[in-house]
Amino acid sequence: MPSNDNKKKKAEVARANTRRIIEQAPKILIGLFAITGVAYLAGSVYTRSYFSEFGAAWILDEVPTTVYFSQSWIPLLLILFLGYLATTNLASMESHGNVTGTKRFKVSVAVVQYGPWLLVGFLTMIPLLSGLSWVMPTIVLSVVAIALLLLLFASTLELLVVRFAKAGGHIDLSMVYLSLAVMAVGLYIVSVQLGLNWARVDKQASSSLFKVYLRDDEAREYKVLFATGDKLYVFPSAYEGEYPPVAATAASEVTFIPSGAKTD
Repeated sequence: MPSNDNKKKKAEVARANTRRIIEQAPKILIGLFAITGVAYLAGSVYTRSYFSEFGAAWILDEVPTTVYFSQSWIPLLLILFLGYLATTNLASMESHGNVTGTKRFKVSVAVVQYGPWLLVGFLTMIPLLSGLSWVMPTIVLSVVAIALLLLLFASTLELLVVRFAKAGGHIDLSMVYLSLAVMAVGLYIVSVQLGLNWARVDKQASSSLFKVYLRDDEAREYKVLFATGDKLYVFPSAYEGEYPPVAATAASEVTFIPSGAKTD
């Protein structure tokens, strides 16, 4: 009989958790919509920074909306995944009498308390390294900053879920607001610096961009900067000055060079 009572209690808890999640569904959907908007903005900032480094910001008029999402799909998926974990974790914690006493919640509190200051340190170093033209260190540090952003986001979300869904009125939200502000600034700075420094990598002669010949200029090697529909935006592999002369051409007017082929 005790086992039957335990099963009934577990079933009641499961139903209560399911009902709570359903009740919170509108808020979750709004949150996911907001996150999608943030991913779009991050992708647009990255793309603008990338093309600007080539002196070709005018290409943005031809960039489809989907491209902005494609430039941020990895952080978007990770944010959605961590958001899902933070939200559904509420149900798994229902078995604890005191949610705020769990080890995971204490870790989240610590991350929200100290994570923003660590992120500020990263956001100070990244533009500094970029200004010194240390491209790869800047990219590596930016990727680490993205990981910290994701961890900080997940921890902040968990605090908010506990605060509002479980009526944890004693939870101080001042650090949560600071965390959100730092994350917003960080997302912008990291997107700008990643776009800028990946463009610097792609401007190098050894970059992995596709190589092509133009049918009316087969003596000169070009690289494909961007493609949309049947139009390609190319620039010479060898050029003088800071910005390469980017030009638009039809896909039918180019001949692709197989990867690894010698072009000397």
